[in-house]
Amino acid sequence: MKLLDAISCFIFFIIFQFAASAQESARHELKIDITEVALLSLQAENGDDVNFETVQPEVAGQSIEIQQNEQSGIWINYSSIVKTDQRRKVTASVVGDIPKGIVLKVKASENQGSGKGRLGEPLSWVTLKQGAVDVISNIGSCYTGRGVQNGHQITYKVELDDESDQYAYLAEGNTSLQILYTLTDDN
Repeated sequence: MKLLDAISCFIFFIIFQFAASAQESARHELKIDITEVALLSLQAENGDDVNFETVQPEVAGQSIEIQQNEQSGIWINYSSIVKTDQRRKVTASVVGDIPKGIVLKVKASENQGSGKGRLGEPLSWVTLKQGAVDVISNIGSCYTGRGVQNGHQITYKVELDDESDQYAYLAEGNTSLQILYTLTDDN
């Protein structure tokens, strides 16, 4: 019986050694390359144009008024992949001359729709000018979703300049401006 136990242990030991020495493994390297992305587009609900008109005063001695002085319907969509700890922002600038006596402001809504990631944070009303002003900040790696009802809705506001002497610069006529939005690094 002892001999049988010894032979069983010996056979088990040989099988275990054979199984252990027969194991082999192989490996290869897999690389994932994520490229930087910075894309921005504007989507319009009802055409690309935003129009503001003034209303004549009804009584002598009153100021003109701006009919429907707030308008929205343009959406900012963006896709962004950044380096670790990098952030981006959306700026707006005016191409053309804002008529003297007029103040043009813009505000972006909170992100809406199907976007994911570190979406930007809109700033409050900002006054537009020819130089760039920040509209949305703290954008990381994200996407807003595409089309209207996705991203940040833009609202424009036109006001008469509150400076007492600025009203004197108002003149009859049509002015056409372009608003340029840029997705840029926020360093």
